[in-house]
Amino acid sequence: WRTLPDVKVWFNEAGKEMGINGSQIPGINGQDYSAGDLTVGYGTGGPPRGEFFGVELGFGFHIDVPPGDKVLIIKTAWGGKDLAQDYRPPTSTGILDPFCRLPDCNPFNVGHFYRVMLRDVKSLLQPGVLAKVYPDLQDMAIDISGFGWFQGWNDGCDLNYTAAYETNLVHLIQDLRRTWMKPQLPFVIAVSGFEGWRDNGQGRTPPDCWDGPNASKIDCECDGVDRQCRRIDIMLSQIAAANLTRHPELRCCVEAVETRDFWRPAQYSPMDQNYHFNFNAETHYLIGKAMAKSMNGLNRLSHFDDMKEHAHLEI
Repeated sequence: WRTLPDVKVWFNEAGKEMGINGSQIPGINGQDYSAGDLTVGYGTGGPPRGEFFGVELGFGFHIDVPPGDKVLIIKTAWGGKDLAQDYRPPTSTGILDPFCRLPDCNPFNVGHFYRVMLRDVKSLLQPGVLAKVYPDLQDMAIDISGFGWFQGWNDGCDLNYTAAYETNLVHLIQDLRRTWMKPQLPFVIAVSGFEGWRDNGQGRTPPDCWDGPNASKIDCECDGVDRQCRRIDIMLSQIAAANLTRHPELRCCVEAVETRDFWRPAQYSPMDQNYHFNFNAETHYLIGKAMAKSMNGLNRLSHFDDMKEHAHLEI
């Protein structure tokens, strides 16, 4: 497989080690985490498994790398996680959330995996750490240049989590920008295009239940297999979170990228698991490519591409 020496990857998985409570950093590459030049193998289990990849591959092959710079993709991924609780951002703990109530949902706790993600990034950015993991990044300045979000299935399994998704996603963007002191940090959202264009809110009743003056977000019904419109409403929420007219508080540099065209049925895929996009390699590559193209445009918009001699981090 082709390898890109100017695009690095760090991934929290290495074989059976998944860094559930945070990875040992700098630790041992291949044991505590997986790290190296971008190539195939940074999917489930990392290079010890070898045969898998996620959206990082298409992203890395299509992200712009300015002359003299390098890009590091920090991939933190744990399967079966939701935004409502697992990644719940701090701002969501300080509001009245009618869709997150005890005992089923704790509205007061910052998500465990939100905290682990930030801890891993912070550990990697400690002085001298990146040079230990990637010797060719020695003496390069570091700039966090963007964030990519590819998630949505598990929230769509719960009607209340679906209803709260837009609000929680906006809070996630705000809180990460605040934490990293990047008020215009580019943020790319890959729309959760499971099943492609099959479920599009056909026959929604009542028609304004998701958005509008009488929207309840939890009393919707759609024709077909999309029970209570949950899958389409996750996608609508992702698109809405990136709408700067709807959310002027985000100011700049948020984009939702369409992925439904990249869906491939099980008959053309290795497995029949719609929640994993049927493990289809083309699907994951094309989603990553779309995210990179969007990130390139947002980076130009936010002027991050004017910085020279930096190791640019895409998280």
